[in-house]
Amino acid sequence: MDAAPDLPLPAFVVVPAAPFLMGTPEAALGELARRYGGTRESYREEAPRHEVLLPPFAIARTPVTNALYAAFVASTGAPAPLAWRGATPPAERLDHPVVDISWNEARTFCDWLARQPVTFRDPAGNPLATGGGPRLPTEAEWEHAARGSDGRAFPWGEVFEPRRANTRDGGPGATTPVGAYPAGASPYGALDMAGNVWEWTASLDAPYPYRPDDGREDLTAPGRRIMRGGCYANPHGYARCACRFRLPPTTRNEFTGFRLAVSLALEGSKA
Repeated sequence: MDAAPDLPLPAFVVVPAAPFLMGTPEAALGELARRYGGTRESYREEAPRHEVLLPPFAIARTPVTNALYAAFVASTGAPAPLAWRGATPPAERLDHPVVDISWNEARTFCDWLARQPVTFRDPAGNPLATGGGPRLPTEAEWEHAARGSDGRAFPWGEVFEPRRANTRDGGPGATTPVGAYPAGASPYGALDMAGNVWEWTASLDAPYPYRPDDGREDLTAPGRRIMRGGCYANPHGYARCACRFRLPPTTRNEFTGFRLAVSLALEGSKA
């Protein structure tokens, strides 16, 4: 079934089942401290760098917008984000990422969207054969989509360039329309994965190495959830693909948004 006209869904980019480098090498922690401040231990949570292999999945090319979230609010009567300052988003911000969203609210949105008659499509408009409903990406999925397989520092490469991301280094000091920095695309074509808004992931805060079967992907477990990507108010050190942040799942503020992911149907199974 196709998406209803009032559901402005993002396109989804496919991330293949390929090994990728997750995290930061131990030897690089001191350099991060010298470059971005803090101490070597400030970055310990990113180490060690390790290889991870995940099943293929698709991730939204851009974060959930105010326009899409407004359809959810109108349909369910869910509370509107405080940033709207009313029941509907400002017209000039319909294409901006929604903010003031808690992890719990993001998951409720995903559950609602899963009940809608929608088809998820790639950037060329082709339907995806999905293996489940929309959800938050895991921390590992987010990082793979952002940096590709080679462990690069930013979605586009090793060196930060202000024109490629909405951060404090060169942005307007507020959210920008999703996709406004096309030069910041990741190797798989995902946009806004550096800066603009922090993005919730499904994962609990847990040390590396990443293991999907160690309880960190238990959606019912208490604890802080990992956020990724940095935001418009942060210097670019927070926009590194390996940077990890965490907040309680009830927290909401003007810097927090999210994007969607979907599992892909296994070959030979029905979509």
